[in-house]
Amino acid sequence: MTKFEHENGHHFKIEAGQILNPDCFPPPNELVCIQVPKVFDQVAVRDCITKCIPLKHHHDECGCSSITFEGASDFDIVEVKVISKTDSLTRPGFKRIKLFVKVKFTIHLADDDKQFEKEEEATFNLTINEIYCPSCIAQVGIIRSTDNFWDKKGKTIDEDGTFIKVEALIEAFNDAINHHGVLTLDLGGFFIVKCECVVQLLMPAYGYCPVPPEQLNPATQNCTSFNDRTKTPFPTKFFPDQKWNPLDKHHHREGAEE
Repeated sequence: MTKFEHENGHHFKIEAGQILNPDCFPPPNELVCIQVPKVFDQVAVRDCITKCIPLKHHHDECGCSSITFEGASDFDIVEVKVISKTDSLTRPGFKRIKLFVKVKFTIHLADDDKQFEKEEEATFNLTINEIYCPSCIAQVGIIRSTDNFWDKKGKTIDEDGTFIKVEALIEAFNDAINHHGVLTLDLGGFFIVKCECVVQLLMPAYGYCPVPPEQLNPATQNCTSFNDRTKTPFPTKFFPDQKWNPLDKHHHREGAEE
């Protein structure tokens, strides 16, 4: 169901988006099992490293490098490794983790009036003093035609079935180019480290997401009958019927007998 009748008799459409007034919504109409990577715990940590980058350079009349640094962008986590994972001696399920995080980024340079880019890498070594990261009891086995069923970017999967996921916001500052054409800059990163495990969760829901309104495109010369929306309206059923809960039907039958 995607609509319900409010006390004043008007119909409201239930769709995805921010809820400003939760009291206006009715109780969910079903319970669903979903399989998702659940975040058991997360920790925020910062780290800063200094990167020295040799540049191919020219010199002007005073012998200074003519290259100027224009900025750095496109920071992207390309590898995460768990260097060590140590169980807490006092808190079951908690661990101390050391991580290796490799980041690729682009530096923007200018040589006189010419601008160019250079791809670079940097590594951060993060220490998480304490994070709740229990072992996953059930292992997930999936038959698939691609290795990208779970997005592994910025993640590493451990032997106990848990995922260590790293998210980052990184900026470059304190840049300088010396007389030998070496660019020195600091890379400061804000990291969120998460411990995840693929589990099944029982969630209240309003049913399947409704099909969005059809986009109005200019009519084409081909498939005239198909493009006639009065003859071929956009289908609204993209998902199979939801299984009924037998217990729910039992309660309805008891209510009818009363």
